[in-house]
Amino acid sequence: MAKRGETSIRIGSFFRKTLESAGIADRVDRQMAVAFWEEIVGEKLASKTKALKVEKDVLKVRVVSSSWRNELVFFKKEILKKIAKRIGKGKINDIYFY
Repeated sequence: MAKRGETSIRIGSFFRKTLESAGIADRVDRQMAVAFWEEIVGEKLASKTKALKVEKDVLKVRVVSSSWRNELVFFKKEILKKIAKRIGKGKINDIYFY
Protein backbone atom coordinates (compact mmCIF):
# COMPACT_ATOMS: atom_id res chain seq x y z
CA MET A 1 0.00 0.00 0.00
CA ALA A 2 1.34 3.47 -0.90
CA LYS A 3 2.05 6.00 1.79
CA ARG A 4 0.24 9.31 1.72
CA GLY A 5 3.19 11.30 0.27
CA GLU A 6 3.79 8.66 -2.39
CA THR A 7 0.14 8.85 -3.47
CA SER A 8 0.39 12.63 -3.87
CA ILE A 9 3.48 12.23 -6.06
CA ARG A 10 1.76 9.60 -8.19
CA ILE A 11 -1.34 11.76 -8.65
CA GLY A 12 0.85 14.75 -9.56
CA SER A 13 2.74 12.61 -12.08
CA PHE A 14 -0.54 11.34 -13.50
CA PHE A 15 -1.85 14.89 -14.04
CA ARG A 16 1.45 16.05 -15.53
CA LYS A 17 1.52 13.13 -17.97
CA THR A 18 -2.12 13.79 -18.87
CA LEU A 19 -1.39 17.46 -19.59
CA GLU A 20 1.66 16.50 -21.64
CA SER A 21 -0.23 13.90 -23.66
CA ALA A 22 -2.96 16.48 -24.36
CA GLY A 23 -0.26 18.89 -25.53
CA ILE A 24 -1.17 21.59 -23.02
CA ALA A 25 1.47 21.21 -20.31
CA ASP A 26 3.47 24.26 -21.46
CA ARG A 27 0.33 26.42 -21.65
CA VAL A 28 -0.65 25.40 -18.13
CA ASP A 29 2.90 26.11 -16.92
CA ARG A 30 2.79 29.59 -18.49
CA GLN A 31 -0.54 30.37 -16.83
CA MET A 32 1.10 29.74 -13.48
CA ALA A 33 2.80 33.13 -13.92
CA VAL A 34 -0.65 34.69 -13.55
CA ALA A 35 -1.57 32.51 -10.59
CA PHE A 36 1.70 33.22 -8.73
CA TRP A 37 2.02 36.91 -9.70
CA GLU A 38 1.74 38.28 -6.14
CA GLU A 39 4.20 35.72 -4.83
CA ILE A 40 6.63 36.55 -7.64
CA VAL A 41 6.56 40.37 -7.42
CA GLY A 42 5.56 40.88 -3.80
CA GLU A 43 2.57 42.50 -2.18
CA LYS A 44 3.53 46.12 -2.95
CA LEU A 45 3.92 45.65 -6.71
CA ALA A 46 0.95 43.29 -6.85
CA SER A 47 -1.23 46.01 -5.31
CA LYS A 48 -0.37 48.28 -8.28
CA THR A 49 -0.62 45.60 -10.98
CA LYS A 50 -2.72 42.68 -12.13
CA ALA A 51 -1.37 39.83 -14.23
CA LEU A 52 -4.23 39.03 -16.59
CA LYS A 53 -3.16 36.46 -19.16
CA VAL A 54 -0.39 34.90 -21.16
CA GLU A 55 -0.34 35.04 -24.95
CA LYS A 56 2.26 32.70 -26.39
CA ASP A 57 5.23 33.51 -24.12
CA VAL A 58 4.23 37.09 -23.18
CA LEU A 59 2.67 37.88 -19.81
CA LYS A 60 0.10 40.71 -20.04
CA VAL A 61 0.00 42.87 -16.90
CA ARG A 62 -2.37 45.77 -16.22
CA VAL A 63 -0.81 48.64 -14.26
CA VAL A 64 -2.61 51.38 -12.27
CA SER A 65 -0.79 54.29 -13.92
CA SER A 66 1.70 55.20 -16.61
CA SER A 67 4.25 56.22 -13.97
CA TRP A 68 4.08 52.72 -12.44
CA ARG A 69 4.31 51.25 -15.93
CA ASN A 70 7.51 53.20 -16.60
CA GLU A 71 8.94 52.08 -13.26
CA LEU A 72 8.16 48.41 -13.97
CA VAL A 73 9.88 48.50 -17.34
CA PHE A 74 13.15 49.04 -15.46
CA PHE A 75 12.51 45.91 -13.37
CA LYS A 76 11.36 43.69 -16.24
CA LYS A 77 14.53 41.56 -16.43
CA GLU A 78 14.50 40.96 -12.68
CA ILE A 79 10.80 40.02 -12.75
CA LEU A 80 11.41 37.65 -15.68
CA LYS A 81 14.18 35.93 -13.68
CA LYS A 82 11.82 35.49 -10.73
CA ILE A 83 9.13 34.08 -13.01
CA ALA A 84 11.63 31.62 -14.51
CA LYS A 85 12.70 30.54 -11.05
CA ARG A 86 9.07 29.94 -10.02
CA ILE A 87 7.56 28.30 -13.13
CA GLY A 88 10.57 27.24 -15.20
CA LYS A 89 13.02 28.81 -17.58
CA GLY A 90 11.83 29.77 -21.06
CA LYS A 91 8.11 29.70 -20.27
CA ILE A 92 7.67 33.50 -20.17
CA ASN A 93 10.07 35.54 -22.30
CA ASP A 94 8.52 38.99 -22.11
CA ILE A 95 6.11 41.09 -20.10
CA TYR A 96 3.77 43.65 -21.62
CA PHE A 97 2.74 46.29 -19.08
CA TYR A 98 -0.30 48.40 -19.95
